[in-house]
Amino acid sequence: MKWSLKVKLIISYGLLALFIISALLFVSNYVMEEKFQTYVIENQDRKNKGIVDALTREINDDGGINNLETVLSISESALNQGVIVMLNDKNGNEIYCMSTSNMELCDDMLISMMETMKQRYPDFEGEYQQIPYPVIKKGQQVATITLGFYGPFYYQDEEIEFLTVLNRLFIWIGLICLLVAGVIGYLLSVHLVRPINKVINKAKKIEEGNYGDRIQIDSKTKELNQLLQSINSLAETLEQKQVEKKRLAADYAHEFRTPLTTLQSNLEAMIDHIFEPTSERLESCREEVLRLSRMISDLDQLVTMETKPYLIEKDVFCMNTLIQDVLKIYHLESKLKQVKFITGNQEIQVLADRDKLFQVISNLFLNAIKYTNENGKIEIILEKTEEKVLVIMKDDGIGIEESDCSLIFESLYRTDRSRSRDTGGSGIGLSVAKAIVLAHGGDISVKSKVGEGSEFVFWIPVHDKNYQ
Repeated sequence: MKWSLKVKLIISYGLLALFIISALLFVSNYVMEEKFQTYVIENQDRKNKGIVDALTREINDDGGINNLETVLSISESALNQGVIVMLNDKNGNEIYCMSTSNMELCDDMLISMMETMKQRYPDFEGEYQQIPYPVIKKGQQVATITLGFYGPFYYQDEEIEFLTVLNRLFIWIGLICLLVAGVIGYLLSVHLVRPINKVINKAKKIEEGNYGDRIQIDSKTKELNQLLQSINSLAETLEQKQVEKKRLAADYAHEFRTPLTTLQSNLEAMIDHIFEPTSERLESCREEVLRLSRMISDLDQLVTMETKPYLIEKDVFCMNTLIQDVLKIYHLESKLKQVKFITGNQEIQVLADRDKLFQVISNLFLNAIKYTNENGKIEIILEKTEEKVLVIMKDDGIGIEESDCSLIFESLYRTDRSRSRDTGGSGIGLSVAKAIVLAHGGDISVKSKVGEGSEFVFWIPVHDKNYQ
């Protein structure tokens, strides 16, 4: 059986409150009982001393009784308080004994006291006790007052009633506290569960493909706030991915449609004998097939890049030499557009994958040539710090819109809205370059202004400081 978080919180708070209240009641009741027993014993001692003092005043210097009626009155009053009075002379002879004069009443009193204490404390070990008090007159003991009572302590009816009322009060306080704890637990559970239910509902909408809504709630709980923000971020990311997925499908549909339409029209014309299947027309169809093959190869490279990490085979080489090799290979492209390039002569040794970095620099250089006007300029700068090797490539070309700068490293994203493969390429060059740089433990970024040019910067870490 699965319980909701609200029920679990209420039960947990209730059990915790019950435990705390029970513990407090137990401790307070135990302490109260201990203190009350001490009070009763001390009160019994004060009561005994009061009876002894009253009787002592009625005994003369010779040990005789001044007024028997007063002694009887004191003894009866003591009996009502649970104390049996006995009076002996200095030789131990009995002068007066309450139990002798009224034995049945004394026995009934002791039995009643014993039953009362047994009801209150079933394991109570009480017994009849006698305490002698010497009567001193003029420095000599003239008599002995003996007080008998049920001990070590006993409760009278009013004291038992007081304890009963007090225990009932403790129980009511416990029940009220338990009720308050349950209400607090319920309110807190509602406060905690409400944003969680929002998250659950949003997660269900995300599961159904609805990424547009955002959770508009601000929780006072730090962890819940982080959870809400994470869900909103997840929804935003998935929404962006959905847009990219649709754009990806539209891009590939457009890219494949053109060569397929050309192939279809040429083949249908030759099948219908509108065109003769000449070598020139067959070659044109072959070029479209090769174009489709290149596009499929680009797609395969894109899938490989996104599903498998790049394998980096590191070696020591000169970064400046690598840049010069790239410039030599693409010398014709730069010459056709009459683009001037500037590089430094600083030789920097790096520990990296030469072929992979060759691909990165080639992609950046071809992009720079492609979007730089005739008679433009491309500058490549090398820098090295204690931790990084930086490659900076600047051009004075057409630049990139600010809104595109954060997206150009995404797969198949091209700033050329016309999707012309002559200028826009396949749209994966920069995403491949970023994947290679990230596989080296570095990063790549771009700064650009429309009409002023672009600046691409990538860096890789220096793994061995011995290479200078």
